[in-house]
Amino acid sequence: MLVELKQLKIELPQGLVEEIESYCSENNEQRNNFLLKAVELYLRELKKEEVRSLLKTGYQKMAGLNQKLADEGLSSDCYSYLCYEQRLVECEKIESKKR
Repeated sequence: MLVELKQLKIELPQGLVEEIESYCSENNEQRNNFLLKAVELYLRELKKEEVRSLLKTGYQKMAGLNQKLADEGLSSDCYSYLCYEQRLVECEKIESKKR
């Protein structure tokens, strides 16, 4: 697949240019290819951070509802447990009368 390329002129600090040149030289990589991969990686990371931020906001908005549901579930569990305990006590009373 043929990709249309567009030339950009950018200015970078001298130290950063030297690091890029050094890396590309040591790894036998073209500078243009290195910069292309670096920009693609950076854009992917920005998108991931945006998703994380949206998820965090969503979780924070749902916190109240989640707490309410958890409390209702706990209340229901406690009630079920008390009913179970009461039935056990009743069974023990019946068993003790049989003896």
